[in-house]
Amino acid sequence: MVKDDYHVIVFRVLKYLYKQLKMGRLPEPDMLRCDSETFQVNALYWRFILISMQEDGFIRGLKKGDGEPGYDQLEDQLQNLQITTKGIDYLMKITERVDKALKGIVKIV
Repeated sequence: MVKDDYHVIVFRVLKYLYKQLKMGRLPEPDMLRCDSETFQVNALYWRFILISMQEDGFIRGLKKGDGEPGYDQLEDQLQNLQITTKGIDYLMKITERVDKALKGIVKIV
């Protein structure tokens, strides 16, 4: 998988948000920007990913503008993001799959 694939980015965002939650810290907006050192994706794709994650129930904290049908000013809302229990479950399932795959590779080698 390529580092800018949807599932890779979702995993990284959820992993970061879960870590911050466990440490009792709010997310740092600079860590969650599309042009951060971690992600490096275009703004339109980033917007799609964050909105999809919220609509899929993996994160919460994005608000729609007053009277607006869509989400406005996502950059200003990054510190409000929080992983949900559904997001934690997804993260754990992906982690288990990776662990199983790595164990399988080790057995082959």
